[in-house]
Amino acid sequence: MVALRAGWIPPVLANYVAHGWMAAIGLTWFFLLGRRFPIGSLNRRMRPWYIAALVLIAVSVGETIASPLSAGFHVPALPTLIVQLVFLAFVVGPTEEVLFRGVIQTGLKASFGQSGIVIGALLFGLFHLINLATESLGATLLQVFTATVIGLLFGVLYDRTRNLVGASLAHSVADFSATAIPLFAYLFANR
Repeated sequence: MVALRAGWIPPVLANYVAHGWMAAIGLTWFFLLGRRFPIGSLNRRMRPWYIAALVLIAVSVGETIASPLSAGFHVPALPTLIVQLVFLAFVVGPTEEVLFRGVIQTGLKASFGQSGIVIGALLFGLFHLINLATESLGATLLQVFTATVIGLLFGVLYDRTRNLVGASLAHSVADFSATAIPLFAYLFANR
């Protein structure tokens, strides 16, 4: 955050660095420390995750229709936009799910039982306070609330399906659609 605020690195790079440490923690926990957590696969217990992804896409469409973007909406340069969308589609979901559902929720559930799911969801929501580095307080608090609710939903689904692959894919779809749908609607409306 310091490097971002000081202007030493661009926001896109800051996002990659932030998620890089999350991946490092999760992979270290799993491979070096031997602390296993359920991973699942694409073939096992995916239906709830497909439904969650479709619902989250529908929410993004509904939000876009309900609150059209203003004329002051900023569309980044094409290379930056592509890097951001790739980041949302392939990096955010897997790294955040490995850390929050795989490491944190699994550990909290072992210590606190079902309450660990709620605590993990709250931590996931609070993690989004990091967005204060680039967004307004109001927008960030909305993200914290939304992430807490989604964290609770994903926590329960992960607990029932034991499928981190599904969580990662649904998370990626949610983040990508929350950015891409309003962006494409804005570009279509202002062509």
